[in-house]
Amino acid sequence: MIAYKNLQEVLDRTVQWERKLNDLYDVARIGVKKEESKKLVSFLKDRQDANLEVLEGIDIKNYGPGEWLQFAGDYREEDLIPSRGIHRDSTPEQILGTILEYEEKLKSFYASIADHVTSESQKDLFDSLKRFKEEQTNRIKNFVRVG
Repeated sequence: MIAYKNLQEVLDRTVQWERKLNDLYDVARIGVKKEESKKLVSFLKDRQDANLEVLEGIDIKNYGPGEWLQFAGDYREEDLIPSRGIHRDSTPEQILGTILEYEEKLKSFYASIADHVTSESQKDLFDSLKRFKEEQTNRIKNFVRVG
């Protein structure tokens, strides 16, 4: 576990991670070949873009005091980003699997933050981020099962 000085630090860190996830979606958009895979990746990428825009615009001061936060998930970037890379020959399943792994780690991180904040509005904020990740992961899982 790791402690953060304040919630702004948590938010800044998650924005960095979400931007890296955005890069994965960009690569996936180019890398998938099947039309149905392209549609899913485009849809997920559009949702990710919208989420990132909202995340970057959050003023954490509007959610109560930016307190010291301990016991948050201890993700170093190398732990969060899947070690196996996406490359030109990756299958849609490999690409989506890599994205899914990243999305699930972010969901877990948001849940951990939501469990450790004291303000109800801060809990709601991180719960909503967790729900967004749940929607993204469910779409990917359903596509991989059906596809």
